[in-house]
Amino acid sequence: MTAETIRPTMPRQRFSGLPWLIVVAGLAAMYIPSFIDLFHGVWGTERNAHGPIVLAVACCYMFVRVRQLREDGLIERRPAPVLGSLFVLLGLLCFILGRSQTVLFMEAGSLIPILVGIVLLQFGLRTCGRLWFAFFFMLFMVPLPASVVDLLTQPLKIGVSYVSELILREFGYPIARSGVILFIGPYQLLVADACAGLNSLFTLEALGLLYMNLVRHQSLLRNFLLAVLIVPISFTANTVRVMVLALITFYMGDSAGQGFLHGFAGMLLFLVALGLIIALDGLLRWVAVSHAKWRGTAVPEALQRQRQTVKPDDSGKFLMNLRVAAMLAVFMVASVGAVQLLVPREVNVVKNGKFDDIVPKRFGDWHEVPSPFLQVNVGIEDGTDRSSDQPYDDVLGRTYINSQGQMVMLALAYASEQTQDVKIHLPEVCYVAQGFSLKDRNRVALPMAAGGQDVMASHFVAVHQKRIEAVTYWVRIGDGFPDGGLAARLKIFKDGMAGRVSDGILVRASSLLQENDRQTDAFALQHRFLEDLQSAMRAGNPGLLVPA
Repeated sequence: MTAETIRPTMPRQRFSGLPWLIVVAGLAAMYIPSFIDLFHGVWGTERNAHGPIVLAVACCYMFVRVRQLREDGLIERRPAPVLGSLFVLLGLLCFILGRSQTVLFMEAGSLIPILVGIVLLQFGLRTCGRLWFAFFFMLFMVPLPASVVDLLTQPLKIGVSYVSELILREFGYPIARSGVILFIGPYQLLVADACAGLNSLFTLEALGLLYMNLVRHQSLLRNFLLAVLIVPISFTANTVRVMVLALITFYMGDSAGQGFLHGFAGMLLFLVALGLIIALDGLLRWVAVSHAKWRGTAVPEALQRQRQTVKPDDSGKFLMNLRVAAMLAVFMVASVGAVQLLVPREVNVVKNGKFDDIVPKRFGDWHEVPSPFLQVNVGIEDGTDRSSDQPYDDVLGRTYINSQGQMVMLALAYASEQTQDVKIHLPEVCYVAQGFSLKDRNRVALPMAAGGQDVMASHFVAVHQKRIEAVTYWVRIGDGFPDGGLAARLKIFKDGMAGRVSDGILVRASSLLQENDRQTDAFALQHRFLEDLQSAMRAGNPGLLVPA
C-alpha cells in the first residue's frame, strides 16, 4: 500500500475590485462637484458643450482599450512609483488651485495627470503608453482660458463673417458687414464666439483624431494630412452654419434664427464637417492606393512581435494594490479639504448704487447731452445673465459737453466679483468686433488731481470708414490696473490666493476726431474730463474709479 502525498493546491487568484472602488470613490469626491459646476457653467453653453461629450467618449474608449489590452496580454505590472507620484501630486495641485480660484482649465485638466499617475503607479510606462490616446483625447474636454479664446477667436470670427458676406452677396442677397456683425435685409446678426470656429475646431479635431484612431491608418503622412486639414474643414463648416442662420433669419425672421433652427444649424455644422472628414479620408485613401509608397501594413510588425513575446499571465490582470489605493483616496479627500481652505471669502464691493444714480449728469464744466453718435458697446454679446459673455452687473453710456462745445463720450462697466471665468472685456476686443481697426496703442500713467494713485491707462485710435475715435481707458481690478487679459488673470489669481474676491470696473472716455485734429489734444481733453469726474464722485463713491 502506497501512501499518497496530498499536496495543497494554491487557490486561484480572483480579481478584486475593492482597490479600484476606493480610487473611484476618491475621484468622485473630487470631481462630481466640479463636473456639476461645469455643467451649470461653461459646459452648459454652446461654446463648450462638447466638453462632457469628449469626457464620456474618452472614458468609453479607455474601457474598450483596457479590455483589448487584457485580451492581448499587454498589461504589464512594472510600476513607476516616482514618476507616478509626481503626476498624481501635479494633478492634485492643479485641482486645488483650479477649484479654489475658479481656474477652469486647471480644475478640469487636473483629471488627466491624476489618471496618468494612477496607471504609472500600478502598471508602469509601457501600459501607460498603450493608453496614451485616451489621455490625449481628454485634453479636448478642458475649457480654454478666456485670454486664449479672445486672442484666437477674433480673427476666426472676422474670417467667417467676411466669407459668409462674400458668398451671400454673390447670390444676390442684400447683405453688409461691420466687423463680426452681419446686416441682411432688416436684420442684424452677431457672429458670436460659438460660431467662430475655435471651439468647434477643437471638437472637430477631437472627432477627426478619434476617427483616425478607430480606423487605425498606419501611414503617418496620411494621418498628419487628415489632422491638419480638419482646420479648413472646421472653417468651412462654420461658414455654412453662419450662412444658413443668415438665410433663416432673412426668410423667417429673427425669432426663427434664434430659436430651434439655431440649434439645428449647429447640428448641421457637425454633419457637414463629418461628411467632409469622411470624403477627405476617402480621397487620401485613393491617393494612398495609387501610390504604393504611402501604403501602411494592416498590423505593425512591432505589435506582432509584441503579441508573440508577451504571454497572458498574472501581469495581464488589471489589479491594484489596496495600500496604494487607500493612500490615493486619502490624498484625494485631503485635496478637497485644501480647496475649502483656499476659497476666497472676502468680497470687496465699493459701488453703492446704480450708475444712473451715482454718476452725476452735471459736474465741473461738463453736462450731459443727448448723444448724436452711436457708442461702441462695452460688451459684444447679447443677454442679461452674468457670464463670461456678459460679465457686468451694471453699465452706463453717456455723452458730455463742456462750455467750449467739446464733447466726450463716457462708458462705464462694473462687475462686483472678478473671477477667472468671468472678467471684463477689453475695449480693443469690442472695437475690432464692431468693425474698427486700431492703431497707436500706448500705455500711459495718468495723474489724478482729485487724489489717489496714478492711473495706468491705455490710449488708442480706432478707425472705421470715416469715423476716427480717440480712446482713453483703464481697467481697475481691486487696487491694481492690469494691462491685458493675462495680467488681469494674474491679478485675480493673486487676490484670490490672498482670500479676496475683488471687484472690477472699466472706465472709458472717447471723442471723435476730424482728419486734421491732433490725437494729443483729444487725449488731454479726456484726461481733464476723467479728472473732473473722479473729483465729483470721490465723496459719494471713494475707490470706485481709482483705488482710494
